[in-house]
Amino acid sequence: MLKKIIGTTGTRLLNAFINLIILLLMTNKIGSEGLGIIALIMVDITVIQMFIDLVAGSALIYFSSRANLGQLVLPAYLWIAIVVIIFFCVSILAQSLFPVLFSIIIPSGYEIHILTLALLNALMVTHYNLLLGREEIKAYNIIFTFQILTLLGVFLYRIYITGDQTPTSYVFALYSAYGIGAIFALYTVFTKAEKLITKGWKDVLRRVIDYGFISFSANILNIGNKRLSFYILRYFTGLSALGVYNAGVQLTEGLRIIGQSISLVQFSTISNTKDFLYAKNLTIKLMKFTVVLTLVAVFILIAIPEQVYSWLFSKDFTDIKPVIIALSPGVIALAINNIFSHYFSGLGNPKINMWATLVGLVFTIILAFILIPLFGYLGAAITASVSYTSTVFYQYIVFKKTTATRLIEWIPCKKDIDDFLILTKEVLKKTRDNTKD
Repeated sequence: MLKKIIGTTGTRLLNAFINLIILLLMTNKIGSEGLGIIALIMVDITVIQMFIDLVAGSALIYFSSRANLGQLVLPAYLWIAIVVIIFFCVSILAQSLFPVLFSIIIPSGYEIHILTLALLNALMVTHYNLLLGREEIKAYNIIFTFQILTLLGVFLYRIYITGDQTPTSYVFALYSAYGIGAIFALYTVFTKAEKLITKGWKDVLRRVIDYGFISFSANILNIGNKRLSFYILRYFTGLSALGVYNAGVQLTEGLRIIGQSISLVQFSTISNTKDFLYAKNLTIKLMKFTVVLTLVAVFILIAIPEQVYSWLFSKDFTDIKPVIIALSPGVIALAINNIFSHYFSGLGNPKINMWATLVGLVFTIILAFILIPLFGYLGAAITASVSYTSTVFYQYIVFKKTTATRLIEWIPCKKDIDDFLILTKEVLKKTRDNTKD
């Protein structure tokens, strides 16, 4: 499992590095207003994906080892088509009935792009979930790496070769990346699949929806919790301020790669076991590694002088460091949230994550409308940190109650270090043996 974590972390580190390069290109070539437009596009795609996740989300990971591939793929594809068509019709109605609200949510001229990208992203995520559910972590990491390299390559081409220094250049890079990811993941899923059986897909669909509805509800709350501030900030302060805040969010949330990489393998492992004690001990051990590594990364990010940020991201982003500092507690909370969330979901109990996110959303709604009009993007950053922390606090209480975990179990000890070293040596030995073979 550690080998999978290391491989996934390496992939995520590469992703973070490429995202940093893309962010530098955006801030220097497209500017804060253009970055604000891109932020809205990405949030809109995420909102559509949120509804798609009812049938084609994390439930696929859970059921991949419990149902035939054909019984999962057929309803997933049908549901993706239905959701995209519904959003197309809703966008036409909203544009005519609520033009002001529509302009706040959807950047002008990008309506069709958002729907098409949402479709490609949904297919890609569906195929990724099927790979993860079958513990094809290595294949997933290779395809994901190719996807993010495609994103960077096409974005560079659009900016420097075609001279397109507008948000459209990033949109076309997304087309290529999502398309590549969807196609290669589809090919890999079906080459590794058993004989496809679609008979009984309705019964499987009912079980997927029963499981997925809780995750779907949690995702609605989660997106509202994380991205509602984007729309409120856009309304009160405009696209430029949203661009500055989005840059800070991308930098700090880039540190989530540690928790995301570890929790991805954790979820895949726990969803394939029925040993609750093993799941508990694994979660505690992985939590320690995640928090310590994320703390180190956060301190490094804060220690970078403000002048360096101004030099890297151009004059439009001179105030980005205060945003980073205000978001830092939230980054630690998100790292913890990743591990807790994948523990509960892996055991088939995502309802706890839904209630935890609801707690965070209450704080977001209350604080966002108070702090953002007063402090702009700093208010949005403070709101995010308080919201994420409250979510984790709820998850911790439930975890402690259901597992009878003592406080001392969360404190890193010498055995944790010894276990980590032993596992690392085993991985290195297996890697050397495989190389010799």
